[in-house]
Amino acid sequence: MNIKLNSMKKSIKKKSSYLCVKILLFIFCAPSLAIAEWHIVSHANLNSDKKTQVAYTENRSGHSLEIYRDSVGAVRARFTLNSKLNLFLNGICPTYQVDLTLVRNTSFNDAPCISNLNWSEFVLGYITNNNINSLSLDALLNGNIIKFRYVLDNGNYKETSFSLVGSKRAALKVIGKKTIINP
Repeated sequence: MNIKLNSMKKSIKKKSSYLCVKILLFIFCAPSLAIAEWHIVSHANLNSDKKTQVAYTENRSGHSLEIYRDSVGAVRARFTLNSKLNLFLNGICPTYQVDLTLVRNTSFNDAPCISNLNWSEFVLGYITNNNINSLSLDALLNGNIIKFRYVLDNGNYKETSFSLVGSKRAALKVIGKKTIINP
């Protein structure tokens, strides 16, 4: 009887130590997985030797989203389709929605988006004296998910989404850590 109890105690102890190890691995690995979705990359400027730092993410379907600060202090978000074969319907900006609230298809102050055949760009606001007034930028940095809805040149309606986990850390590195964002 004593032998069975000792054997059961050892078995329980062994299982609980495996569980502790699994929990610790999850705790230490989960934050790095979430942050790893957004990266800082450099884009070479075609008109000069200057490089622009960009907060970048790509979703599972191959679409990409970038947030960056341009040379005049405008903060921009660029949504790019997953293939050069997929093209936007001419003149129609995609709509983006952060979480269940903010829905837009225009830039700052209701200006139209800037669009190419396979990418669209939205001006989120302008930095002046390390301040930016932008509800859209605030939503991108503090939200959970952003969805883009768009029409292709063949008439098909599509939707894709990106996780915003880690976007704040990455975007603040490229637009300036001391920048104050006012919604």
